[in-house]
Amino acid sequence: MTQISNPLADMARIKESLMSMFLEDEDTVKLVMPVPDDPDFTREQNWYGGKMHTTVTGQPKEVTLTGHCFDLPYLEGAVPDSRCALFIETQLLKVPNRFLKEVGVAVTVFCHKDLIHLSGPEKEYFASRGIYGNRTDCLCQTIDRLIMSLTVTDSIKKNYAIGDMQLSEKEPVKLPEPGSGFYGKILSYTYHSNYQIRKNRNG
Repeated sequence: MTQISNPLADMARIKESLMSMFLEDEDTVKLVMPVPDDPDFTREQNWYGGKMHTTVTGQPKEVTLTGHCFDLPYLEGAVPDSRCALFIETQLLKVPNRFLKEVGVAVTVFCHKDLIHLSGPEKEYFASRGIYGNRTDCLCQTIDRLIMSLTVTDSIKKNYAIGDMQLSEKEPVKLPEPGSGFYGKILSYTYHSNYQIRKNRNG
């Protein structure tokens, strides 16, 4: 007996991996979330957002954090205040045969106009890291550096049995139409993956 794994599973799981990878990168977090929205919660909780519960000075506290990184495309009103945010989405681009598919990965960077320009100390720090431009430009560089790093590439390829993730040949960096007061860019990547056929040990 043979079992064919879910051929679309990697498209969801790779978004989770990228969100976690960006959270673990200090430079990316410095750019997206210079300070946490609520210091009573962890960096991870502020990053992902959602309903959170904790106890402060013996009193229960419940809040809904907006978050800074989302596993969906940009939605109007998703960023309600002056912050930066990342949106990650995948798309099935092509299925040339039943054993192969081509997947697109879009990482959208949005920054509010009040945060788009780096402070003097921030510019100096990121220049020392070989990263230049406004906050959105810098984020595009840190994100691409992470995705293209050999360690990350090898880890993703191994976990999801996919080919190399590369910037798309057509429009690898696009300008979206963000909401009023926001500026952003979309980084587009592609990868190829086979349908995985596994034989049941009992078959």
